[in-house]
Amino acid sequence: MIESETDEFSDFCSKLNIPVIYTSNEDFISRYLYDSTNPDSVLSNLLRAYDNAVVLRDEIGTETMAYLQLGLSTMEKTMHQAAPLMELQGVLDMLLAFWACADDYVVESETRNLIKTGRSIERIDLYLRLGIGKRELLSEYQKLSGRIDRSGIDYHRLAFVRFAYLLQCEKEDHPETDEEELRRRMISVLETLVDG
Repeated sequence: MIESETDEFSDFCSKLNIPVIYTSNEDFISRYLYDSTNPDSVLSNLLRAYDNAVVLRDEIGTETMAYLQLGLSTMEKTMHQAAPLMELQGVLDMLLAFWACADDYVVESETRNLIKTGRSIERIDLYLRLGIGKRELLSEYQKLSGRIDRSGIDYHRLAFVRFAYLLQCEKEDHPETDEEELRRRMISVLETLVDG
């Protein structure tokens, strides 16, 4: 989408339930990536992730936190570049290194499970909104179902069962419901899974 000539950002924003406040592709790229005052921007989310990492430094470790700092620094360096696509790959690399480091250095099992539970819920939400295939959804759901109870998180068990049911539904089970409606129902149930 970054290199697209058409206004695909409207569809993207709609899928992610982001207000369409952008006037052009250029405006979308600039503000969605770098506007720290926009709560939906990549930069503002990276800043919040780093703030959370600072608070959780004792749990996640300094090494793990450092990769978020490196990703944030790399992101800020790309802010005024005309064609930052290659440099943005460095941000992605740092975020992937963060997850790898969290896997290696977060020793306390409840903390690991809490982090991975949050990641699975976020992935499932994105998969549903972006129309990622059922195989990927099932795989992430299986990871979540094996971990959520061990995370210590207070969640709505009935919502989790309802989500599992909807995920297993096949078209022949509900011929009156199209695939998009089923996705909307799953997103709605997922949003009630955890308070706050």
